[in-house]
Amino acid sequence: MKRGRSTGAPTKAQVERFEMIRECGCVACLIYGLETYPEIHHLTVGGRHGQKRRGHDFTIGLCSWHHRGDPGFSTRDLCELAYGPSYALQPKRFRETFGQDDELLAYQNRLIGQSEAA
Repeated sequence: MKRGRSTGAPTKAQVERFEMIRECGCVACLIYGLETYPEIHHLTVGGRHGQKRRGHDFTIGLCSWHHRGDPGFSTRDLCELAYGPSYALQPKRFRETFGQDDELLAYQNRLIGQSEAA
């Protein structure tokens, strides 16, 4: 039984997608020419926090800063100056800086060699 925003267990192809995303890095950092290790971010219906996830095929890579606003070993101010706004802390500014969800999904799909999400 699904709980919360869960999209169920990923298929083998979707797990492979996640691995390719991890190999590419954070899509926001890549725009700045930086290479960082990403977490898998599931895009949502309507692009709002807390809404239903669109599924495992609608995923992008975001580092801990861009995904959750976790600055890691740096200070929050340094991360924002160096890496731009965080999706978790400033979703509107994040989208203004890096693009809307579907633009980022298309960019991610180009990076991993997929023409579009299934």
